[in-house]
Amino acid sequence: MKIGIVTDNTANLDKKYIEENDIGLVSLYVNNGDNFYKASEKDVEEFYEEIKNIEYIPKTSQPSVKDFEKIYTEMLDNYDKIISLHISSELSGTYNSAKIASNMVDDGEVIVVESKLTTFGLRFLVMDVKKMIDEGKDINEIVKFAENYHKKVDTYFSVGDLNYLYKGGRIGKAKTMMGNILNMSPLLRLYEGKLEPVKSIRGQKKLYKEMVKMAMRDSLNKLEHLMVAHTDSLKIADKIKEELINYGVDEKLIESSYIDIIIGNHLGPNSGGIIAVWRN
Repeated sequence: MKIGIVTDNTANLDKKYIEENDIGLVSLYVNNGDNFYKASEKDVEEFYEEIKNIEYIPKTSQPSVKDFEKIYTEMLDNYDKIISLHISSELSGTYNSAKIASNMVDDGEVIVVESKLTTFGLRFLVMDVKKMIDEGKDINEIVKFAENYHKKVDTYFSVGDLNYLYKGGRIGKAKTMMGNILNMSPLLRLYEGKLEPVKSIRGQKKLYKEMVKMAMRDSLNKLEHLMVAHTDSLKIADKIKEELINYGVDEKLIESSYIDIIIGNHLGPNSGGIIAVWRN
C-alpha cells in the first residue's frame, strides 16, 4: 500500500523536505487589511518585520474545504491512502475543514488525525510518520502512533510583548498592564491541544531557566527531537539555548528556527520557546 501525507504550513517544514518527500501542503491564510494571502507564500523574516510596525494583529483563517479537496484528489492519483496531519482543532478550524473534505473524496481513502499539536511538534510528527511509512509499517499502526504522538511532546514558550496576547483576546487589559508594569512574563504550554498559562515569572533569565526545567521532564537520553523556536529573535533563541546547555543538553542536539507566521502572528515579535519530543 502506498501512503501519502498531507499537512499544513504551521508544521514549519522546509520546502526542500516537502519536495523531496512529496508532502502535500495546505496553507492557512493571513489578512492584514490590505492583503489576503497564503501564509506559506510569505517570507517569515519580512512578516515579523512588518508586524513590529502595525497597530493591530493581522487576522488568520483556516484553509477552505476546497483547498483540502483539491490536494486530496491530486494526491490520490499517486497514493492508495492519505494521512492528514494538522494544527490542533483547539487552535484552528483547519482540522474541521480537512474532515469535511475527506468525506468528499473516495470513502476511507483519507484519514485525518487530531494531532493536538502545532509548530515544530507537528513538524516532528510528520517526519516520524514519514519514517514509519518508508519502513513499511502497517497503516493502522501508523495512525495509532500519530494519534498518541502529542503525549511524547512538550511545548513551552513565552511572549516578548503582552500586548499581542491582549490584542488577540488571550488575556485582559488589566493583566496586560500589570504584567508590563511588574516586568512579568507568562510561561505558557500547549497541553492536549490547548494553549494554557503555567505561571508568570519576573526577569528573563529566571523565565528561560524555568522554561528549560519544565520542558526537560525526562532523562536526557530519552530525548528524540529538540527545537528552540522564536519569532525573529536570535538573541532570545541563544539565551534559551544557553540555559539548555547549562542544564546538560548536548549542544549538537539543539536545533533553532523561526516559528511559522500563523502562530508567530499571535505570539508577536521577541517570543521564544522549546519543543521537546521524548521516547516512550
